[in-house]
Amino acid sequence: VALVVYSLISTISTRRRHAAAAKDLGCEPAPIENWPDPFALVNLGRTMWALSSNRILEYMQGTFNDTSAKRTVYTYETKILGDKVFFTCDPKNIQAMLATQFKDFELGQVRRGSFAPLLGHGIFSADGEQWERARALLRPQFSRDQVSDLELEERHVQNLLRALPTECGAWSEVVDLQPLFFRLTMDSASEFLFGQSTNIQLSALSKEASSQNAEDTEFVRSFEACQERIMMAMLLNEHYALLETKGFMDKCRLCHRYIDQFVHKALNRRKDRQQDQQIKKEKYVFADSLANETNDPIEIRSQLLSILVAGRDTTAALLSFFFLMLAQHPVVFNKLRTIIIEDFGTFESPRDISFERLKACSYLQWCINETLRLFPSVPWNSRRSTRDTSLPSGGGEDGHSPIFVPKGTEVVYIVWLMQRQPEFWGPDADAFRPERWQNRKHGFEYLPFNGGPRICLGQQNALTKTSYAVVRLLQRFDKLDRPSAKLEPIKWSVSLTGRPKDGVRVRLHTA
Repeated sequence: VALVVYSLISTISTRRRHAAAAKDLGCEPAPIENWPDPFALVNLGRTMWALSSNRILEYMQGTFNDTSAKRTVYTYETKILGDKVFFTCDPKNIQAMLATQFKDFELGQVRRGSFAPLLGHGIFSADGEQWERARALLRPQFSRDQVSDLELEERHVQNLLRALPTECGAWSEVVDLQPLFFRLTMDSASEFLFGQSTNIQLSALSKEASSQNAEDTEFVRSFEACQERIMMAMLLNEHYALLETKGFMDKCRLCHRYIDQFVHKALNRRKDRQQDQQIKKEKYVFADSLANETNDPIEIRSQLLSILVAGRDTTAALLSFFFLMLAQHPVVFNKLRTIIIEDFGTFESPRDISFERLKACSYLQWCINETLRLFPSVPWNSRRSTRDTSLPSGGGEDGHSPIFVPKGTEVVYIVWLMQRQPEFWGPDADAFRPERWQNRKHGFEYLPFNGGPRICLGQQNALTKTSYAVVRLLQRFDKLDRPSAKLEPIKWSVSLTGRPKDGVRVRLHTA
């Protein structure tokens, strides 16, 4: 009885304190999503079903629509297992969390705890001083010299092309480009990070299996399975540990063992260089540069795995959505290919393909920007308040008043939905129209690489890899065709990053 009384008094006291703080900050309540039970278990069940059935983004959009009965809502309050959670697609609120009120928000224990079994204390699961140290460690690794190594990209693009038709003037059979893109970025990222490529593109073409091929393939499978489980765990909020099953932890340990071999090689090379100053470094290796800054193998492993998630998955997803858009928009394909041939030559006689000229190719960059607008690689993200604070928009009858955010509250921001809002992008916000980027300057309504102090360090790396692959593929192929005349809505598959659920099934015509 005493415990019940204490809990009741504590709850009343907290509510009064929050009400007083909200009044001092000039806050008004946000719209509330209706839930049929006290702990919102039905909502959680619906969310888990939507994620497992690849309908999570449509489900999120539906909840915004349902809450918008009286007015258009960009921020609303709901509950997950009894805990208050805000969902927002308002750029003003997102800018506050990521930039202007950066110290009021962090990733939080749910993010740190759910990521930790796989990524340890890497940059994507670190807060405070730990994050500052990780960012300082990683920032120099993404200098312009490192991200502009196009010779590395050419090797792996050539390996991708071995899986595609090469006869001049010939059409391919229907091929799914998506697995080829994921192998491309895995091979490229592993060589950049570890100094040794997994070469899974070639392994997939080879009929001769080897123990190394099997190890590489098993790592990729486990890596992807772990990311899917982490996303499910995050939806459980404070109860994320319920999904730390033996099978999940075994897959995490397999990933760790795989990466550890490269960490140990990097540390041994560092030791050799220290003992013999005459040893010359042949090429840049990300792991070696980390080993020069720290001798902690766990930290190096955590950062390598974190960058691998970003370097492999996001770029492959961008390429997948990009070619889906080209297949659906032949006018854009033809215009882009004409510009590429004029600027960079033919496949057999390429010219002047450099970091600077790729970045200066306006129409290519417009097409990439438009793809990232409609299909951001990380369609939603979240932050947790570190103190009682507020967000500038979403409260009151008109939605223009601040809303009160108590300490420890999760705020989920949905980039995918924000980047499709007609208010910010016009009445054709759902249309793929690269020309909208002509002379356009954007703010926080466009966030494919996050924003504020935690903006993605690898942004230029991803854009350069994507640009190079697009140029070389469009030099090689002069036509792109969809196997079906019917234009189906693109479905998402979402783990830590998003990708097309049904792949990228197209036919290609060799120039």
